[in-house]
Amino acid sequence: MAYILRTHMKKKYLIHGLKTVYGLGNFLSKKICKSLGFQKTFLLKNISDEQIFHLSQSVEEWNIPLKGDLQRWLKQKIDKLVTLKTFRGIRHRQGLPVRGQRTHTNAKTQKKLKYSKRL
Repeated sequence: MAYILRTHMKKKYLIHGLKTVYGLGNFLSKKICKSLGFQKTFLLKNISDEQIFHLSQSVEEWNIPLKGDLQRWLKQKIDKLVTLKTFRGIRHRQGLPVRGQRTHTNAKTQKKLKYSKRL
């Protein structure tokens, strides 16, 4: 088990472990591993401290927003929509689906989240 990019990795391979970091998906994980010379089957238990340092340095060089920074940015975008009183902002505030999905028969999950926000 390794602790990389302020995230505890539980996966077996490095590529799958990087996908657990909030903000890194499949494409960026593969791109980072390829740039640092890691194979697809590189195990997390074989990673050294020096390699972890190079990994975090490469992420910082590419200016990839991760974890708290990305969550803060998304929250600011949503708050801006709410303050401008756009349709999407109103849907966010009401806890309903934002992107045009129907609510008559579907959207059960979004409606459940709406009621849990009130309590």
